[in-house]
Amino acid sequence: MKSILGQRFLALLSIIWLLALAILLTIYLAWLAYPLEIDWLNLLDVVKLSKSDLLRNYHHLLNYLTNPFHQVLAMPDFPSSKDGLKHFSDVKGLFHLAQLVFLITSLPTIYFLIKSWRNKSLFIFQNLYLTAAIFPIFVGLLGVAIGFNEFFTLFHQMLFPGDSSWLFNPYTDPIINVLPEPFFMHCFITFFVLYELLMSLFFVISRKTLKLRVSSS
Repeated sequence: MKSILGQRFLALLSIIWLLALAILLTIYLAWLAYPLEIDWLNLLDVVKLSKSDLLRNYHHLLNYLTNPFHQVLAMPDFPSSKDGLKHFSDVKGLFHLAQLVFLITSLPTIYFLIKSWRNKSLFIFQNLYLTAAIFPIFVGLLGVAIGFNEFFTLFHQMLFPGDSSWLFNPYTDPIINVLPEPFFMHCFITFFVLYELLMSLFFVISRKTLKLRVSSS
């Protein structure tokens, strides 16, 4: 009984690990893909900077958000208000939380996967991975139904209840001019695709262990 409960706990940890992995991959892909976003969204039309200077500011911001040893945000060409700095500090905390969760759950997840693969028992949790893959689809459909702007607002209200510091004023926090709504929409889409691919992969692998178990019996 304890063994079964332990396996279920590890299976749930693996889902949390996949969620954290999808978040981190989205963050770093958004970092790498920003040069493409600059051209695609014509961001140089809204700021009096060269592409290299804009990238330098963006790299400074992302380094602050992802590097626990970088504690001060002071972008070279973009001033920040008190509310803007607070929100970026809050986001930094969430990014570090995702990094910490990923690190803490990595070893037990790897142990669980290796053991489950060797025992051909991962199929026991195929419905768990399927459910984890299906649920965000309903969230995505909600986003489509109400529109991304409303979904984005609802997302922030849930993540930062009672806090309006995320509502940037472009005059006091001009960085928001080069982080427009379509950029964040691309980030959400990237996360959704990555999460679904990872969860679907685990579902397929779990199904595979069932076939291996049947063929070896």
